[in-house]
Amino acid sequence: MNKYQRLVSNTILTAVNQFSSKLLGILMTAYYTRELTTAEYGTMDTVQTTGQFFIPLVLLGIQNAVVRFGLEKSNDKRKVYTCGLAALGCGYAAMLVLWPLVSRIPFIANAVGGYGLLMLVFLLTSCVNTLNCQFTRAQGNLRLYAIDGILNSAVTLGCTVLYISGFGWRPEGMLLAVITGDAVSALFLFFVSRLWRYIDLPRFDKNLFGRMLRFSLPLVSASIFWSITNTSDKLFVTNMLGPEATGLMSACYKLPTLLSIVATMFTEAWQISAFTDGTKKGREQFFTRVFGVYQGVMFMAAAGIIWLCQPIMRIYVGEEFFSSWQYVPLFTFATVFSSFANFQNSIYMLEMKSGLSLATMGVGAVLNLVLNAALIPVWGIHGAAAATAVSYLAVVIVRAATTRRLLRMRYRPARIALNCALLGVESILLLAQGPGWAVCVTAVTYVILLLNLGSLIDTVLNLLGRGKKPRPKKRAQPRR
Repeated sequence: MNKYQRLVSNTILTAVNQFSSKLLGILMTAYYTRELTTAEYGTMDTVQTTGQFFIPLVLLGIQNAVVRFGLEKSNDKRKVYTCGLAALGCGYAAMLVLWPLVSRIPFIANAVGGYGLLMLVFLLTSCVNTLNCQFTRAQGNLRLYAIDGILNSAVTLGCTVLYISGFGWRPEGMLLAVITGDAVSALFLFFVSRLWRYIDLPRFDKNLFGRMLRFSLPLVSASIFWSITNTSDKLFVTNMLGPEATGLMSACYKLPTLLSIVATMFTEAWQISAFTDGTKKGREQFFTRVFGVYQGVMFMAAAGIIWLCQPIMRIYVGEEFFSSWQYVPLFTFATVFSSFANFQNSIYMLEMKSGLSLATMGVGAVLNLVLNAALIPVWGIHGAAAATAVSYLAVVIVRAATTRRLLRMRYRPARIALNCALLGVESILLLAQGPGWAVCVTAVTYVILLLNLGSLIDTVLNLLGRGKKPRPKKRAQPRR
C-alpha cells in the first residue's frame, strides 16, 4: 500500500468517527430547536462553547504532542501516554484553583451563568476523552477510533432524549448528555485498549515530558487564538444581542458543520500520513497533490450547502429558528478558510514549528476580536460571520507565505480565487431572492461542481495508481 492509498484508508476510518459525531450534532440541533426555546438553547450552547475554549489550556496542548511523539517509533508509547496524563492532571488542578477568579471575568460570568460546576465536569470528561482518542490515533488503531466515535454519538443521542424529554432536565440535560457520552467513550477506550498498561509513573521521563511541552505549549496559545476566532462570535453576540441571537447563530452554524466533517476527517488522517510517510524528497509533490483534491472537495461541498441551505433549514430546525438560514453563506466561507488553515498547520506540525502556528493564529484572533467589536453592532449576526470569514482568510494568506520557507507547496491561487468568486455570486443570488433566483443559484452551483469535478477525478485516479500512465519507451535493440 503506497502513501496515497494509505491516506485514503486512514481517511475512510477517520470519516466514520467524525461523521458519526458531526451527524449527531445535526440531529441534536433538530431536536433542540423543537424542544428548547432560543434562549435556552443559546444559553447552554454558550456554556459548552466556553468549556471548549478552556480545553487546550487544561490539556496544555499535550494532545498534539501525544500524536506527534506517539507516531515516532523511537519513542516509548508508555512514556508518551504517562506524560499526557501528567500534563492533564497539572492543567486541571490549576483550573480548579483559578476558577473562583476566572469565573468573575465579566465575559465568562455572562456566558456560564449558574452552570459553572457543570462546565467544569464537562471540561474534565472532554479532556480525558480527547487524550485517550489522540493516543489511540497515535497507536495507529483507527478502527477502534472509528468504533469509539459511533459509541460516543449513540450514547449522547440516547441520553439527550432521556434527560430532556424523559427527566425534564432542560436546558442542562443538553450538556449532561455530552458529559455522559464523553465519559463512556473515555472508559471504553481505556478498558478496550488496556491503557493502564501505558501508565508508568515510576519511570516518568522528565526529558521526554520537557520535549513534549516545548512542542505543545506554543500550541496552547495557538489553540486559544483558534478558539477566540471560533467562539468569540458567540460571546460577543451573547453580550451585545442576547441569548436569543446566539441561539439563531448556533442553529445556522450547524449546517456549515457538514463541511467541517469533510475537513476534519481528512485533516486527522492527513496528519498521520504526513508524519509517517515519505522523506523530505517528494513531500512537496505529495502535499501539492493532496491539497488539490482537498480544496476541490471543500469548494464543491460548500456550493452544495449554500444551494440547499433553505430547504434543509426548513426541515431540520423549528419554525422559530428558520430565519437563521440567511447566515449560512458567510459561515460556510469561514469554514472553507478554516479548513485550509488546518491543512497548512500540518506543515508546521511536520517540521516541529509550533511557534509559527501560534504566531499565525494570533493574527487571526486579534483581527477577529477587532472585527467582531466593529461589525456586530452594525450588521448583527452577519457581522459576526463576516468577522470570522475574514479572520480565517487572513490566517490562510499568512500561512501560505510562512510555510514556503519550510515546504514549497503549490496552492493554485487562480483556481481558489475563481471558486471563491463563484461562491460569492451564489451567496448574493441566494440572499437577494430576486426573480428566478432559484434557477440562477442552481446554475452557479453546477458551474462550481463542473469546475472541480473533472480535475478531482483525474487527480484521485492518479494518486491511487489507476490513471493513465505514460507508455514505457521501447529499448533500442542492440546491433548484431
